[in-house]
Amino acid sequence: MNNDNKLSKLRARIDAIDNEIIEQLIKRIAVVKEVGELKITTTTIPCPIRSGREAEMVRNIAERFRPTDFPAAAATAIWRIIIGASTGVEARLGLSVFADDKENNLYWLAKEYFGPASPIVRQPHIKRVIGDVMDGKAAVGIVPFLRSSDTSNWWMALMQHGENVPKIFAHIPFVYTDVPGKAMPSALAVARLKPEPSGDDMSLVVIEADANVSQNRLQTGFGSAKLEASWINIASLSPASRHHLVEIKGFIDAEHEGFKTFSAGLGASILATHFLGAYATPMTLADSQNT
Repeated sequence: MNNDNKLSKLRARIDAIDNEIIEQLIKRIAVVKEVGELKITTTTIPCPIRSGREAEMVRNIAERFRPTDFPAAAATAIWRIIIGASTGVEARLGLSVFADDKENNLYWLAKEYFGPASPIVRQPHIKRVIGDVMDGKAAVGIVPFLRSSDTSNWWMALMQHGENVPKIFAHIPFVYTDVPGKAMPSALAVARLKPEPSGDDMSLVVIEADANVSQNRLQTGFGSAKLEASWINIASLSPASRHHLVEIKGFIDAEHEGFKTFSAGLGASILATHFLGAYATPMTLADSQNT
């Protein structure tokens, strides 16, 4: 058998495999549609995204492809598109993205994470993005990652009470192909949903404390409760109190035993706590890329 015939047979095998992939993807979408129809009858949550499940799926894909010749980064990117498109079949997944005259990175991050099929509206102000989600004009909002250099304190918009207040549920990107640096653009996704644990998470909490309570005392309290916390920002809205925006390792909510221990240790010094949400810790594939 000459090389041309061998190539023809190999290409025929590839075509057959491609057809199998296509058929399985069509079957997958049919099942996803059934899931969406079932959710309509069993839940009142307006956004169908399962953040913890999605993170577990992508981690599994990365592990499956690590020992293969197909780059794990490419495989996870493909699955992110499949996940985004599938969620759009369950319900309309409109995005509102912060993108002013100077910032357009978040638009492309949103496209990469949710897929090219998701409709996107750009907003020049972060609070407009949050407002779009609260008003139901968008299912998901994409806002800049929280940094100490940001003095706008836009995160306070997430401290409101009520069913329409969005929660942080994802870090974008979730998969890095190289060790992430401070200069790399990153974002947070917010939606009217209940964040769920993925097994490796980071939580964002605002602690309103008496103005006389030092950051060191709060840090000591976290240490005593065996919680790893890092400060992002501190806002002083009144002379009597300070709002400490902290990131805590793990999936933390009001029922978390460690957080209960922390709060009990500080007693009346803690005036209020606000759980802004949680996201799956981003993964880095730098050590597993195939060349």
